[in-house]
Amino acid sequence: MQTIQTIEQLIEALNDTEPSEQGSVLKRIEIPTADFEAYATWKSDGYTRNCIERTNEFELILLCWDAEAITPIHGHGGQDCWVYQVQGTVCEKRYAHQEGQIVETNHMELPQGRMTYMHDRMGFHSIINPTKQRSMTLHLYASPIDECRVYNLEKESFERVELSYDSAPGISISA
Repeated sequence: MQTIQTIEQLIEALNDTEPSEQGSVLKRIEIPTADFEAYATWKSDGYTRNCIERTNEFELILLCWDAEAITPIHGHGGQDCWVYQVQGTVCEKRYAHQEGQIVETNHMELPQGRMTYMHDRMGFHSIINPTKQRSMTLHLYASPIDECRVYNLEKESFERVELSYDSAPGISISA
């Protein structure tokens, strides 16, 4: 299969692909990191969600991680989720809900160029930028996700959280 060398080629390939094959499209990308910078926004001590493309069939989001940023433990609204490491390194921690407790079941490092997959049937996860450097990850969801379950550490329970973007193509969402 032909490599994908631009974001435009990636979007075109995803538009022409069945949802069950979307992950295989990501395996073909060789897009320069600099091409993602047009979609990147940053915030101190956290991460941003930057929508590159959203259709009825998929959602493509660039997450930009400041040093040591971390997501809460969360699910994916029943959707397939692929994460491709664009720049830097992040760690993924996976969890299971066992006997009323959240238990870590796996921990893996994602260096640049690596990919991981997650679905609610596999449990929950959190992504961490463990470094002092910024990092970028590309997230592909089989269908757009408007809300997901997030684990509230203080309440020791899950709650539904509405998701939003920090930026979208040509539209600034954040204040």
